[in-house]
Amino acid sequence: MRKKVDQKNQSYTNCLQMKSEVIIQFEMEGFHNYPNPPEQVEFLKYPHRHTFTIKCGYKVTDLNREKEIFICRDIVKEYLSEAYGSPCQFENMSCEMIAKEILEFSKEDQMNWCEVWEENTGGAKVEL
Repeated sequence: MRKKVDQKNQSYTNCLQMKSEVIIQFEMEGFHNYPNPPEQVEFLKYPHRHTFTIKCGYKVTDLNREKEIFICRDIVKEYLSEAYGSPCQFENMSCEMIAKEILEFSKEDQMNWCEVWEENTGGAKVEL
């Protein structure tokens, strides 16, 4: 039988050898359009609605709630609502552009990647 790891005596150095992330995920309603789409998807040039799923990862070194999920999520949601309204009016921004903007906004908070999905069917991921 395996012995349970004693969390209280686990050295901090061992934690630094692992890669750890806190991940947030939430949905935002929004509109965007694709100004010059390929002919097969020409309908995307008009503003259309999505339920965007936003997923973001934050680098952490302390395994005991260094980043609080609710706080990180609320900061990003508030930024998007203030910058783009509610529902968000992303205009001609692609999922890649939205992810890049979120990542640039949050990089000082140790965010190291961001994904933006359209109805969980496809999207984009941007990493530092």
